[in-house]
Amino acid sequence: MDDKKRFSELALRAVYTGQPRFTRFLDPAMERDALAAARDAGAQLTFFGGYEGAERRMAAFYDGEAPECFPIAALALRWNPKFADAKHRDLLGAVMGLGLERDATGDICLSDRPGAAYLFCTEDVAGYIMGSLESAGRASLKIDRAEELRIAPPEGESLRVTVQNLRLDAVLAAGCRLSRAEAQRLIAAGLVKRNHLPEERGDVRLEPGDLISARGLGRLRVDEIQGETRKGRIGLVLFRYGK
Repeated sequence: MDDKKRFSELALRAVYTGQPRFTRFLDPAMERDALAAARDAGAQLTFFGGYEGAERRMAAFYDGEAPECFPIAALALRWNPKFADAKHRDLLGAVMGLGLERDATGDICLSDRPGAAYLFCTEDVAGYIMGSLESAGRASLKIDRAEELRIAPPEGESLRVTVQNLRLDAVLAAGCRLSRAEAQRLIAAGLVKRNHLPEERGDVRLEPGDLISARGLGRLRVDEIQGETRKGRIGLVLFRYGK
């Protein structure tokens, strides 16, 4: 069964039974199909990936009250940083080496404490991961259920810029130090994403919390809209990811 049919079936079941139905972890681009299935079935839809700001998330179709819990396990991965280090790529490679389907796992996030990270996965594979994942790179791992989440903040810098309006092309140009024409060319070429999904409309209006990525130029997040300046422009606070 392809994704669209599966989403449609889950949405219809949620409406007919009154019980929420959950997908597995979705790539951001798949969320559009889930939204369309919910709309067609008359269901409501919410997404969650185990923590606020997750990139890979489950969808929950429901009718009535939104579900309070998702079938997501948060696993704490720990190693001794005195002897070895485990980078994000090491952890992801080790998890993928277990032979799991990609939709069984969500994000992997480093902790704000050394020698620790978090893996979000479906409940049905949590026990297998805990019993099978022994190392990542040269680091030996200890795995258990996370009692609390202390996710490290992303690396980057806060920028204050001013723009003529809140259009995508204007904000991209300001945040990446491009001309407006250069930003428009990137968008038209399909090289820009908004909230993880391709966006080819340069005139789309941005809101606080929106994520923008441009291939080869990194990622931006709209943190705050500060209002109009004396010169009639709009003040923004952006976060630019990266060291």
